[in-house]
Amino acid sequence: MIPFVNYNELWSLLHQKKRGPGVDWDKRAPSFFRAVSNSNEADEIIPAMDLLPGDTVIDMGAGTGRFAIPLAKHVSHVTAIEPSSGMASYLKQGMAKAGLSNYSVVSKRWEDVEVGKDIQVHDIVFASNSLGFPNLADGLKKLDAAAKRAVHILWFAGPDRHPMDEELKIRLGYKPGDSFGFDYIVIAHVLHDMGIYANIRVDPIKSMHTYDSLDEAVTWWAERRDIEPEKIPVIRDYLKEKLSPLDNGRLSMPRKGWMAHLWWEKRNFEQ
Repeated sequence: MIPFVNYNELWSLLHQKKRGPGVDWDKRAPSFFRAVSNSNEADEIIPAMDLLPGDTVIDMGAGTGRFAIPLAKHVSHVTAIEPSSGMASYLKQGMAKAGLSNYSVVSKRWEDVEVGKDIQVHDIVFASNSLGFPNLADGLKKLDAAAKRAVHILWFAGPDRHPMDEELKIRLGYKPGDSFGFDYIVIAHVLHDMGIYANIRVDPIKSMHTYDSLDEAVTWWAERRDIEPEKIPVIRDYLKEKLSPLDNGRLSMPRKGWMAHLWWEKRNFEQ
């Protein structure tokens, strides 16, 4: 069947529009690590993955290890695919702090990884908010090829990956559609065109992001939303009002949105 809409091409066009020169994850690593250090997302997703103690798991785009580290506590080995040395350094520190050594790091972009050469096929492949490649179909095919038993993907649901409060949007002068991004449904369509009919579950998420200072919080939001320099004072004034102090001197702010979990088991397609 010929698809009426080429969702993979739409994904590529949006990727070109939004990515620009690319993201310096080495530079962002410290603020990213501190902001997500209190995340409980791993506690919610790992039980849904039906992991076995002897499993091997690929964490594609592992970042600072917020999933790789807890995953390593449940399985035999975790292979973290993370091209940023800055992000990977936090992952390694976290593994050491947890007393874990059953992991390895592959310092390559997923687009450049060769299954069978750079990595072997693993039981489970996991990817959380890391589908940042221009050709979505090619990336998904490689995820599928690298998995022996199942693939699990986390991606945002709704119009925006980093949802802002409506009040802040008004202050910034945003109009509907100004911050549009392709959510999980596009991934589902591309998988469908590949003949993979994934399971999908969408849940509300509530998390608490913490920051060392007001400056760090402003930087976080300005970077994630590509805020124009002239609008950064608006972000600063808003965060100054909304951030709450913690006992340890840090600042916190709750975040909420929707998270989609897409997964498929290989045996379903091999019968």
